[in-house]
Amino acid sequence: MTLYAVDDIGDAIEATKEYLLPVDRSRWLRLALVVLFVGGGLGMQFPANFGTGSVDFGGGDAPATEGDFDPSTLPSELPGPITAENVWLLVGALVAVAILLSLLLGFIGAVMEFVFVESLHRDAVHVRRYFGRYWRSGLRLFGFRLGVSVLGLLVVALVGAAVALAAFGGIPTDPGAAQIVGAIVVLVPVMLITFALVSLVNGLTTAFVVPIMLAEDRSVIDSWRRFWPTLRGQLKQYGVYVLMAFILTIAVGILTATAMGAGAIALAIPFLIVGGIVVAVSGHLSLAVGVALAALVVLYVLLVVALLALIQVPLQTFLRLYSLLVLGDSNEAFDVIGDLRADIRD
Repeated sequence: MTLYAVDDIGDAIEATKEYLLPVDRSRWLRLALVVLFVGGGLGMQFPANFGTGSVDFGGGDAPATEGDFDPSTLPSELPGPITAENVWLLVGALVAVAILLSLLLGFIGAVMEFVFVESLHRDAVHVRRYFGRYWRSGLRLFGFRLGVSVLGLLVVALVGAAVALAAFGGIPTDPGAAQIVGAIVVLVPVMLITFALVSLVNGLTTAFVVPIMLAEDRSVIDSWRRFWPTLRGQLKQYGVYVLMAFILTIAVGILTATAMGAGAIALAIPFLIVGGIVVAVSGHLSLAVGVALAALVVLYVLLVVALLALIQVPLQTFLRLYSLLVLGDSNEAFDVIGDLRADIRD
């Protein structure tokens, strides 16, 4: 029996070349935006809290100049007491913002899955048009992913509670070493298995259910029902796909990390030179110098993110075309890249 989960690797490479070459700058830039979110979301932390005070490298007192930080101008008391309640309020606010940002990025990433597949299906990339067309399907996918993840967390929490009751009789105040080791022995395999199952379900949904949702305008659950007979009837093929996709994902991660490391270092050199010149010319860290350095850092981070997105374009395109080729070979009714498939195989 032909294992198209193996044979399609070569076809996916040819399909990627056919789709991306010759290089079309507009297509690559749009795809870079798409794969930036498809690759798991985007989270950036810009360096902050640059010093605004003057620094005397020669020792002794230095006269204050205009724009320098003068400690005598500080108020004698802070504008409010720092209490534990205020600290917890700040922590809660930061956590809430982080959760909301994660949910927003998760939603955008879910919609971008459809944008990506539609771009491959139509051999044309239109981010805004496809986003407006599929945001409802993306919302359903986001809800499904979130539900599966929450279910996995609940399973781990329930098992943890059961282990605590069985081993400690509740929440222990002074657990023994044997009890702790026993709890770890039980909980760690459960966590690993649950994480693997959640990843498998979400991975199969992204790779095979999303194209069915797009092609047949179905919900996530209906598309899973549609896909299930094919999956169940060709377990060997899809088992090989899962193994190959796991290996290919690791290989892609290594390639990405290697290229990003080299690119980030190359990009950092001119920024370090410019930053060093700014500090050397100013002679001290004033507010203006801090703002200039902050601008350089922000620009550098943006360029690194853009580089990451461009590097990911051919790699993520290859992985997605590979899964779409496997899906179409397992069931012609689900083939959303028929024209591209015909081009590379003819």
